[in-house]
Amino acid sequence: MPGPEKIQYEERVTVFIDILGFKDLLAETVSRDEVQNQAKVQEIAGAYRIMRNVLEVDTTEKRRVDLKKDSRQITIFSDCVVISFKADQPDEIFFTLMDIQGMIIELAAKGILCRGAITHGALVHKPEMLFGPALVEAYLLESKAALYPRVILHRDIIRLAKLNSVLDSAEALRELLVKDSDGMYYVDYFSSAQDVLDDPEEGFPEYIRRLGDKIRRGLQGSSSAFKADVRVKYSWMKERYNQVVKQGQYPAFQGRLRKKGLDDAADAYMALKRINPYE
Repeated sequence: MPGPEKIQYEERVTVFIDILGFKDLLAETVSRDEVQNQAKVQEIAGAYRIMRNVLEVDTTEKRRVDLKKDSRQITIFSDCVVISFKADQPDEIFFTLMDIQGMIIELAAKGILCRGAITHGALVHKPEMLFGPALVEAYLLESKAALYPRVILHRDIIRLAKLNSVLDSAEALRELLVKDSDGMYYVDYFSSAQDVLDDPEEGFPEYIRRLGDKIRRGLQGSSSAFKADVRVKYSWMKERYNQVVKQGQYPAFQGRLRKKGLDDAADAYMALKRINPYE
């Protein structure tokens, strides 16, 4: 009788993503007298469906990979998502970043924010087990360095991504990533969302409006000194939101939209309100 499978570490690119505010979401699913709030239960279930749909459905067609060479593993548990694949598959970095961006944007449109980190190192990732130093490093990067609602990349991942042979990696990365003021690269879900949404011209202003509403509620709910850490997160989002609103209201951009006959989209951009810097 053969013995158990010999388990060995693999060098894997490892993604750890945390759903922010999940504890508060769960608290809202049941009242003090233990009555279920079905709307909130469905909200959480919807978030899980988004994660599974974006990351797993039609992956072979969407990512154009050979199943025999596809090493990607995905584990979703509670408020965390872990994605990994062999580090010797640099093409996979681009497709995984696309999926992460799509997931972040769809969740943000529902008012659910993410924070995470992408690194690489020794990892065992199978359907039945998940452990290794790379997971610990990704978790520590998420909790200690990501700081804000953003998914950051270890500098080595940028280097690996530039080995991408699928397309012009420099141009592709510019469409997916932004270098933040602290030098960290993160997956963009502000300006770049326009390239992801099904209806970019009409849908993008509505997406940004929803983000703005989420930020305003977050700032209003974190005015207490006891919630200073929460306020810092929403202040970071506020700066990026205001920049997108400013860009959408530039006369030149407005002129291009109206020249194309997209008056409704132009009006939607003009209706967006910047958040007061002191709010």
